[in-house]
Amino acid sequence: MTREFVEVMPDACLDERPGPQFATVREQAAHIIECQGCYQLAFRGETVDMGRKPEFTPSASDRDTLLASLARADAELAVLLGALDAPSFRLDWFGNRIGFWEYGSVFLQHEALHHGQWSAVARIGGWEPPVGWILNWGL
Repeated sequence: MTREFVEVMPDACLDERPGPQFATVREQAAHIIECQGCYQLAFRGETVDMGRKPEFTPSASDRDTLLASLARADAELAVLLGALDAPSFRLDWFGNRIGFWEYGSVFLQHEALHHGQWSAVARIGGWEPPVGWILNWGL
């Protein structure tokens, strides 16, 4: 759904800043790519370290670069999950020992939080969210 939004929404929506405290959708998309890279460290047996976000920062913020970066991160995720022994996966998450399903929920909830923000930006700005968003969430 992230890629669908970035792909179909006009630049004006992607660049809308609702207020000085807010990031644009384009900035948030780059942030999602960075965080996904950090989250995926755990699936490689490494420590999740958000200080490593710059390693995953897209080289540019234009639509094509963001979409390519999202696609690469998703392709890597598919490979990592295909090799993962989910029942034995355990992670120390801020002092809590969690398994695959709990970690997956954290991963997905973070991205979904941004989707809610994007949906609000689109509607407030007068843009209709992508068809997939309307069908999935009844927006």
